[in-house]
Amino acid sequence: MAMLRSLSLVLRCLVLFLALGVPGQTVAQAGVGLAALQGAADAGDAAAQRRLGDLYRNGAGVLQNYARAASYYASAAEQGDANAQNSLAVLYASGLGVDADPARAFSLFSQAVAAGDPRHLHDLATAYENGIGTDPDPARAAEFYARAAALGWQDAAVSLGVLYQEGRGVAQDIARAAELYAAPANAGHARAQNNLGLIHVRGEGLAQDYEQAAKWFGLAAEQGLPVALNNLGVLYQNGYGVAQDEAEATRLYKLAAQLSGTGSQDLTLIYDPRLMPADPEQAQAYLTAARAGDPLGQFLTGYLLASSAQSNADFRAAARWFERAAAQGAPAAMANLGLLNFEGKGALQDFVEGYKWLTLAAASGLPGAIAARDSLAGRMTPGQINAANQAADTVWRALEADAD
Repeated sequence: MAMLRSLSLVLRCLVLFLALGVPGQTVAQAGVGLAALQGAADAGDAAAQRRLGDLYRNGAGVLQNYARAASYYASAAEQGDANAQNSLAVLYASGLGVDADPARAFSLFSQAVAAGDPRHLHDLATAYENGIGTDPDPARAAEFYARAAALGWQDAAVSLGVLYQEGRGVAQDIARAAELYAAPANAGHARAQNNLGLIHVRGEGLAQDYEQAAKWFGLAAEQGLPVALNNLGVLYQNGYGVAQDEAEATRLYKLAAQLSGTGSQDLTLIYDPRLMPADPEQAQAYLTAARAGDPLGQFLTGYLLASSAQSNADFRAAARWFERAAAQGAPAAMANLGLLNFEGKGALQDFVEGYKWLTLAAASGLPGAIAARDSLAGRMTPGQINAANQAADTVWRALEADAD
């Protein structure tokens, strides 16, 4: 019993630092810098307004809020800040934080390129290629991709290569496409690597070479590009450029489906590296603390339940403990509750709830939460993300009130 009392005391002490105080601490840690930035923005400093927009868009150090980001970008954009113009254009094109307005997006993209930033040139080219706020015009897209590529922007070189490969807006020239892919591919650009692999498979513009194709597909697959995983799977299934291996092909197809959101997901839990590793031998002690209302004990209990072998995991019980700890501000519990919501394990599948909890965990400074949130955002609509931002703001305000 003495050991249990001692552990419970340690848990309570840790939780004061790692859980209950997180919203308040996050504000305090960013307090001086954020206050100064806010003051400069309120005084009309365009750079400060744009930086605040970036902070609220990314949700690093503050709670992600696309609507607030749009407001700050708009103030800076009115003063001619090209980065703010381009960022606001992206929000209008996607409908994040604002009502989607492609025409407004195109106007802002067009204004931003006056500064000559290759990123902005690339984004305007993308608008021309995809017809965002204007009629599709691949020839104009090629023109702006070429300008951005000449300034060293790899994404633009790859996009221009695709136009040459497909003969859209320019005369088809697969050899030229391969040239455009080469430098980005050698620098580690996954899309360029995959596209070079396809050229080697087809033997158009370059000699057909399945071993080279396998090399490039493999490099892109290592970075998690789903289409490259599929393409490499085809080579393994048929024994082209690699030894035939049906099991490896199946593994690659499954991983591609998982990463693209079209297959069943393997749940990867998030652990707070600021904590000692969870010890299964202490499961009963964690449970005792959890039942006493200790958020850290609740998180650890949930983590052990959810991280057992998949066949033995009790996701429903884990979700209940994560929810109790999350309600008290424990970041890792928030993150894992969000993951369970996304995957529908132990809780009804609800992308808005999942994104809400991951957003809160990210704002609380939990390592890995931003990457997890952003990797899952592709499965959502802008409306769902906006709703999740609003829901997270409500919870965040309540936690800050409790901390006060």
